[in-house]
Amino acid sequence: EIRQHFGFRTLRFDKNEGFFLNDTYVKLHGACMHHDLGALGAAMNKTALRRQLVMLKEMGINAIRTSHNMPAVEMMELADEMGILIVSEAFDMWERSKTEYDYARFFPEWHEKDVASWIRRDRNHPSIIMWSIGNEIYDTHAGERGREVARMLRKLVEQHDPKKNGLVTFGSNYMPWENTQKAAEEVEVVGYNYAEYLYDAHHKKYPNWIIYGSETASTVQSRGIYHFPFSQSMLANDDEQCSSLGNCTTSWGAKGTERCITDDRDARFCLGQFIWTGFDYIGEPTPYSTKNSYFGQIDTAGFAKDSFYIYQSAWTDYRKKPMIHILPYWDFNEGQLIDVRVFSNAPKIELFLNGESLGVAEIDHENGKKLSGDWQIPYRKGILKALAYDEKDQVIAVDEQRSFGDAAVLKMEADKTELQADGQDLIFVTISSQDAEGNYVANANNRIEVEVSGAGRLVGLDNGSSTDYDSYKGTSKRLFSGKLLAIIAAKFEEGDIRVRATSGGLKESELLLKAVQGKITEGVSTTLTENTKSEPKQEIPIRKINLINHGVKQFNANAVSTKITAEIYPASATYHDLEWRVTNSLGIETNIAEIEVRGKEAVITAKGDGAFRLRCFTTNGRPRTEIISELEFEVAGLGNVNLNAFDFISGGLYNASNCELGNGNDRGVATLRDGESHVGFRNIDFGEFGSDEITMPIFYNSSDPLPIEIWEGMPEEEGSSRIDVVSYQAPARWNTYQENTFKLSRRIKGITTICFVLKEKIHLKGFYFKKLEKAYERLSAKDNTRIFGDSFKITEDAVEQIGNNVVLEYENMNFSEGFHKIIICGRSHIDRNTIHVRFHGENGDINQIVEFPYSDEYIEKEFTLDSVEGNQKVALVFLPGSNFDLKWFRFKR
Repeated sequence: EIRQHFGFRTLRFDKNEGFFLNDTYVKLHGACMHHDLGALGAAMNKTALRRQLVMLKEMGINAIRTSHNMPAVEMMELADEMGILIVSEAFDMWERSKTEYDYARFFPEWHEKDVASWIRRDRNHPSIIMWSIGNEIYDTHAGERGREVARMLRKLVEQHDPKKNGLVTFGSNYMPWENTQKAAEEVEVVGYNYAEYLYDAHHKKYPNWIIYGSETASTVQSRGIYHFPFSQSMLANDDEQCSSLGNCTTSWGAKGTERCITDDRDARFCLGQFIWTGFDYIGEPTPYSTKNSYFGQIDTAGFAKDSFYIYQSAWTDYRKKPMIHILPYWDFNEGQLIDVRVFSNAPKIELFLNGESLGVAEIDHENGKKLSGDWQIPYRKGILKALAYDEKDQVIAVDEQRSFGDAAVLKMEADKTELQADGQDLIFVTISSQDAEGNYVANANNRIEVEVSGAGRLVGLDNGSSTDYDSYKGTSKRLFSGKLLAIIAAKFEEGDIRVRATSGGLKESELLLKAVQGKITEGVSTTLTENTKSEPKQEIPIRKINLINHGVKQFNANAVSTKITAEIYPASATYHDLEWRVTNSLGIETNIAEIEVRGKEAVITAKGDGAFRLRCFTTNGRPRTEIISELEFEVAGLGNVNLNAFDFISGGLYNASNCELGNGNDRGVATLRDGESHVGFRNIDFGEFGSDEITMPIFYNSSDPLPIEIWEGMPEEEGSSRIDVVSYQAPARWNTYQENTFKLSRRIKGITTICFVLKEKIHLKGFYFKKLEKAYERLSAKDNTRIFGDSFKITEDAVEQIGNNVVLEYENMNFSEGFHKIIICGRSHIDRNTIHVRFHGENGDINQIVEFPYSDEYIEKEFTLDSVEGNQKVALVFLPGSNFDLKWFRFKR
């Protein structure tokens, strides 16, 4: 006997009008979800999954794409119960593999059996609306076989779902190209991954297609972490966290959350979208190599990030449930410029600081492109308050952020007070801290010890930080951005459960919960394990570095320096080591100011015009930066400072382009996937001699050769010239920069612009040129500093017809290791042409001679000389009677 729950609903997919559920228009506000439960791992627990789905519904989510595998049956049951629509996805690869040990090994033998079990299990669930037969399948792009497999899979789905309870779809990032467009003809609904820009064109080109965003967004954010300013789009930073201001975007994803929301909203024919992702998940920690992803609107612990609230503001109705949210928290350096953002589903908002109105913002959620209120204000201690108003100017929602001090007392809150003694039920306990005045400490990072006794067990600790490697299965972990989650599981016994949280120097907290009689599920194996006690670690991490500026913020010729002091909070912190840097707004070191550090004091001296930031940071005893504190400065009236060609120049420093470029990993720059990208760097100083050798670390997701044009100047500007077309090649390694070094056809000299022209998508981390030792390089006759004399002729690559009293001078010849020979490439028209090789240095002049024999053609001759050391001016002197052609020469060590 088989028992199934089922429901009644009608689905209508309209190519022009979108999606209708029970004849009511519904925009799919969806999220992609991986199959894991944070600290609980991938083993299914229905209570934990319900918690995730409840949070997603609160955000405004009405649909889930089960990326990229068939969902657990519990997902389908809860979706039916909670009214969440499901795009059930089966395959992440077909016949062509993505990794060595993936499902492509089994596809030929198993795809028919797997489709049958997948569809037949779930076809009667009313939550099903689509069956996705693949995600980002390269087969569809590689050739005609991809279309054949798509047709085959669709027929298999229809064989097992003859009533079409769900339509067949796929999600593809290959939609710009012809082969995948042909394969799309085989599915009923066409899913676009990160290709919203194609919607309008494809809606016209393929008027019968039903279109939706199968995977969108891919913004990255870390809960409670803010990298200023909001106006600066960025990806990577020193703390290996991603900014929650809304300015941390990937090269392939949306330009911002608001853009993601409004593009989908305004495309009526588009069914909707599935953002990547609802929750963070373990693995795929773009843009770093840490522990878990940053893509979620909710972290692995189940704590909402700020981006949660902008989706909530757009996807919920203020008439039913008004909301308002302020970011960031309110604890920074006095006078630091802070971007304050307010999200609300109401039509009007107002922001106050210490009771003073900072202005009103009106939000048009139906048609507007700007979905937030944004202010930039100098930090002052106090209270930020935001009010949401309806059309009648009635306050319908309030939020506030208060300044706070060091943590003084721990606080615990449970999502419920009782659990079933069935071995499976869970209680989720949020641990946080308050200061001495009862204010929530939003940046607290105290180490917490958790102890559970009685009729419950501790099965997980998680703070949501991708950089925290303390075990999920231990009993000790730090707060991250003020919070820590403890997961308490049932045993098979009833009774009291005591949860105790302690931290050095703080007032502890204790929580009393209960386990009540519960039904033990037959056939479910529940191993009554619990977390292993962690090794004791007594520490008080630095929570905040407070920077105090004792001078100016705006430098000029009359004020070029200032002193900054740093204060550590709490004063009892275990760690005291601080590091300082001068950077631009991307966190890339800049040379427009210098810093002299004296412990907890630094003196900044401005060197050139522009804006910079002083950063002070600490690792808190860990391998990477944890806390960053900064102040912003401006310099005017000192003139420009050039980039040094021989230092590493980060890709993020590009300052000229023909298009909008993306954020690259590790502060690099990402080029376009389609079209031509010009990545230009102005004001690079190569010095008088220059260089012809460049090294470029590149991430290119292909092993094929990659042509790169290297230009002096921007290609579209007058006077520019293409130096070379080089070919980059390295074995494809995901998210990994690999260097290639290229010898160019000529040296680049002086202060100039360098531009790279690409027609493929890459990440360019940056580049540097080899600093050549002029004294030991092959010097063209034309490389002279000056030439004078009675008669000579300068040709394309030589100085010819050298006659009486001709002198070729070469300055700045630093013979650091001396030499013993000179090689000359020339042609003598007389039987023996004497060349005087003169050295002019601080210790006097030295003259040596060589005799170059007659030759019909250019020849290379090697001559032994007495070594000379130090910085010299070298002169090649041709006395009366000379008749010589000089192409090049080189001193040999």
